[in-house]
Amino acid sequence: MSENKRVKFALTADRSRVLQMITLAPDGFIVEIHPPSRTLEQNALYWSTVHEVAENVTLDGKRFTPQVWHIYFKQRFLPGRIIELPNGQIMEAEPTTTELTKEEFSEFIEEVIQFRELHK
Repeated sequence: MSENKRVKFALTADRSRVLQMITLAPDGFIVEIHPPSRTLEQNALYWSTVHEVAENVTLDGKRFTPQVWHIYFKQRFLPGRIIELPNGQIMEAEPTTTELTKEEFSEFIEEVIQFRELHK
């Protein structure tokens, strides 16, 4: 088994393959089990909503790109994370959507939709 190989399995019919890989893995390997992250459907809904906001919402007479709205929504609706850099500096990292669970991403999308409805 490769030292740097990363494999993801959804626990359905793949269970026997997962068990086989765990059995064959060398000592020291790490197995992580966590809820699935956001779905492609959720991602599509989020980005269509962000594009709709970019096309239809102006603030103080200004329009913003979908990417700027994405950054804004992350900062407005997601908690920041405090991290320590290798040089010992402590800072707040930019919030990210990539690590959200399906449920967390659904809540985030709902907040963005509410923002869109409020600014129609």
